[in-house]
Parts: sequence; structure tokens; C-alpha cells
Amino acid sequence: MPVLKVAFKDRCNGCELCVMEVQRQVGNVGLDGALLRVLREKNEFSIDMDPQINRLDIAKIESICPRAVFTVEKEDSPHEFIE
Repeated sequence: MPVLKVAFKDRCNGCELCVMEVQRQVGNVGLDGALLRVLREKNEFSIDMDPQINRLDIAKIESICPRAVFTVEKEDSPHEFIE
């Protein structure tokens, strides 16, 4: 199962388009219960993600970011068979 990861948090400009896309997919209006939050810390932004976000259309969340902050990676499962 693919996983959404924050690869380049220093690129984030705080636009919150990703937050709006997640809330649209979940069907919520407002930030209550948001699976993704963009927080300002002094002169930079941090992105707080709930692991449940990976149940959504993460490719759409990745593509909506104008600064390419996110990447979709293959999850490293500890239960994979290793030869």
C-alpha cells in the first residue's frame, strides 16, 4: 500500500491546499478532525499528518501541492518475505 510522506517540508509556503483537499475527500467543512495540519513555527511550516490519511486518494493530495512538498512511497512492510 502506498504511503504519503512529507519529503521537502522546507518548500512549504503554508497555502493549505493539501488540507483543503483532505477535508474535501473526507467530507468535512472546517478543520475539526483534520487528518492533515499545516502549522507555522517561527519562519517555517511543519506538517502534521494522521496515518489514516493513507486511506484517501494520496496521489491527488500530492499533486495539488504547488511546491511539491509530498511524495508517495511504497510502504516498507515488516511482514514482506525476504530471500
